[in-house]
Amino acid sequence: MPDINTINGLVLCDETNVNGVTIANIANIDGITKNCCTANGPILVSAVQDSCALACASEDCGEFYSNGTTGTCPLVNGDYLYTNTSCALASDGYYSPKNCSGGCSKCYTVSSGVITVSDCPSACNAIQLKYATTRQRCSDACGAEECTTYYVNQTVACPLSVGTAIYTNSDCSTLATDGYYSPNGCEPDCRHCYTFSRGVIIRVDRC
Repeated sequence: MPDINTINGLVLCDETNVNGVTIANIANIDGITKNCCTANGPILVSAVQDSCALACASEDCGEFYSNGTTGTCPLVNGDYLYTNTSCALASDGYYSPKNCSGGCSKCYTVSSGVITVSDCPSACNAIQLKYATTRQRCSDACGAEECTTYYVNQTVACPLSVGTAIYTNSDCSTLATDGYYSPNGCEPDCRHCYTFSRGVIIRVDRC
């Protein structure tokens, strides 16, 4: 059955009510479904990630849609991100068109389908950390002897924050191994431990 967007000259999606009934409460008229969906595209962005850093580094691109202007990159704050032409909302998380065809160096933070646009992290800064495997503990990382150079694509701070990605190379393209990392004894007066899983810090503790 066809969808309906206008009736008797009224654009349903642009009206607040019809005969005193709010548009949000009208699902159909005479069995014809109301359709307020505008899904432009497709556009190519990364699959959903746990942080902007991971989204901007991802090369796993997929087709998405938006009610915004999709002919140029980026989309803008307040646009919606959809997974199909029926306007199914994209999952909450972080997306980026950076490494996709026609993309730009932006990150889309999506919450309830709504996009907030920010710049992809541009810096890749060195940091000295100690490492302990997933079979060990934070205390092992804090007490380890060897400091190794890792990288973060943000300003180095003490402590690093939950959601920060840690990399093994200077262009921030290869994620570090899951486990425990600590700047204790490597970075001055930074006695913390980072639990690192699936590409990001998920917990910060004191040594």
